Amino acid sequence: MSETDQQLKKSRSILGIVTVFFWASEYCHVPFFTPYLKTLGLTATVIGFLVGSYSFTQMCIRVPLGIFADVKSKYRLIVIGGCFFTTVSSLGLYLTQNIVLMFFFRVLAGVAASTWVGFTVMYSGYYPASEGTKAMAAINACNNTGKLLAFVLGSVTANLFGYRAPLLMSCVTGFIAVGLALFVKDVKVTRKPVQFSALLKTFGEVGVLLPAGLAVVQQMILQATAFSFTSEVTRGLGASAAQIGFSSSLFTIFQILAAMFVGHKLANQLGERKIIPAAFLVMTIYCVSVGYASNIYVIYAAQIFGGFANATLFSMLLAGCIKYVQPEKKSTAMGFFQAVYGFGMTLGPVLMGRLVDVGGSRTAFSVFGVCAVCAAAAAYLLIPVVARHYSRTAENA
Repeated sequence: MSETDQQLKKSRSILGIVTVFFWASEYCHVPFFTPYLKTLGLTATVIGFLVGSYSFTQMCIRVPLGIFADVKSKYRLIVIGGCFFTTVSSLGLYLTQNIVLMFFFRVLAGVAASTWVGFTVMYSGYYPASEGTKAMAAINACNNTGKLLAFVLGSVTANLFGYRAPLLMSCVTGFIAVGLALFVKDVKVTRKPVQFSALLKTFGEVGVLLPAGLAVVQQMILQATAFSFTSEVTRGLGASAAQIGFSSSLFTIFQILAAMFVGHKLANQLGERKIIPAAFLVMTIYCVSVGYASNIYVIYAAQIFGGFANATLFSMLLAGCIKYVQPEKKSTAMGFFQAVYGFGMTLGPVLMGRLVDVGGSRTAFSVFGVCAVCAAAAAYLLIPVVARHYSRTAENA
């Protein structure tokens, strides 16, 4: 292995570790945040808006941040900034119970999450262009490992000290991420000069629009269920803090396994037209299973197949959004992709909270199951249309 290859491998490893602690900071408190807000006397609708404010921020910031990354190539700065903001956010949420300040610190968490565009494009730069899916699966594995670490740490602290304590653990892991991020080296990418007007054309690329649209539904379901109201359903079945944490850990463990499997085998063997619709259908089963669960063991089973399906789906959509995009425009495409699916992240908890208040958990989870079925049909019909479009474009070039 050459010295350059060794340096790339080292940089990739450091960024992977930073990613683990970054997402641990973002998610230590997530399984317990909705139950914690419930103890403060907030309604499901208000909780939905509070949870959704995290995503609304991302929807606003990710596109300009992606353009900034492509124009300036300041990936290291973006990564360090993300680690800093998640640390401040969790500390602020731990220290205050004022609803206005809580919204503010949730917005900061959204600012931090928006920097994910820098993480993903920087990490993919450590791989050959032909290994894009493998790179996305690997960085998603780091992402989900961080979430698993978060749920373990959060579960222990919540069980010992209550639902508020995981917020402090989020601050600790964020501080570690900041320290490690200082050692991250920017990836050197050979790119053509790019103009702002050319970057804007990326927003109209059907190869970016389709994965982004499907990701809206995927993130809408994920944020409304596994990362918010599934925990409340589990608590309603009599689960302890440790059991809620274990339930969330199951979801994340199988996300990690799925990310590894997709990157090395599944993607090449079956292709996105089969995998993406199938994963959406499994998410339908997940929604119905959680909504109609009669005991905690049904939740555990749902978390297993739901976690596998969700990670499989997201890895494929993440790789798909930059599949047809030129290297010098990938950050913009990724930023646009993440901004668009931020709409789903925002809408999901808000809609779920309102549906729970109006019709109860069963109705709410059933509605999200129907959304997953519709997305499966759209993916099956439209993926080959997009592939034919770019095949004709290549022939005419």
